[in-house]
Amino acid sequence: MTAETQAKRIANLRAEEVRRDEAALRYMLADERGRWFISRMLERCHVFSTTANDNMNRMLLMEGERRVGVELYDNLRMLSVIDETGVCEEQRRTAEAEYGRFMVRYKIGKEQDNAKI
Repeated sequence: MTAETQAKRIANLRAEEVRRDEAALRYMLADERGRWFISRMLERCHVFSTTANDNMNRMLLMEGERRVGVELYDNLRMLSVIDETGVCEEQRRTAEAEYGRFMVRYKIGKEQDNAKI
């Protein structure tokens, strides 16, 4: 196999990877369960919070998790940019709103439970 043939093969595989990632994200954004999962992963990966921590090992672990979440978030944002219909951007915002509403209910429930103690 020549170097040129190998380079074309790698480029084709990379293009397929990008298409598959895009299709998977579109699929997940189209369904409330997928939007939930994406939002939950972004939270668990500390994308919208700090990783500062007194424990250096814990902070390094959290920063590694954050890097994964940032990659996912960047993919979502890029999908929103290339989607000329605006559907993906709307679905991404819907995911954030749905998850935000859940977290408000969760925190209120948690505060009520703490008040009973």
